Amino acid sequence: MPTMVFRFSMPPNESLQAGNPTAIPPTGDKVYYCPTISHGGFNTVDNANHISTGIVYVGRCTSIRQQLGTNLWEIHVLIDPTLSLPQQTMVSSNFNVGDFLMFTKSTIANQGSLLGYYASVTFGNASPDKAELFMVSTEVTESSK
Repeated sequence: MPTMVFRFSMPPNESLQAGNPTAIPPTGDKVYYCPTISHGGFNTVDNANHISTGIVYVGRCTSIRQQLGTNLWEIHVLIDPTLSLPQQTMVSSNFNVGDFLMFTKSTIANQGSLLGYYASVTFGNASPDKAELFMVSTEVTESSK
């Protein structure tokens, strides 16, 4: 399967994970490309070439490397077989400074739940006056580990 290489002069986001996309289930973060255009002094999504959202799914990350002796980083992505040849050519030949390369975490490898965690709360009233507790609520949100 063909691989696409994206090169950067800075290290990629440290939470990007490489994996084995041919494993069952596949591992490695899903990588997306989004071209931008300058509009009114801002970089915006280029919807002219991608009518729906401007975001193209490229494939799964297979490796992240720093070139020896340099400050250059490479992200290797196994191209998804459903990506058409014109889309492959567009992504590989048009990746420019200012364009976005995004990723999503694998839900198989990065499942989160509250299993094993608990909270113990004790409410007290040190006042000699009567007090009434109307309501107690909590909200738990999974962090981006």
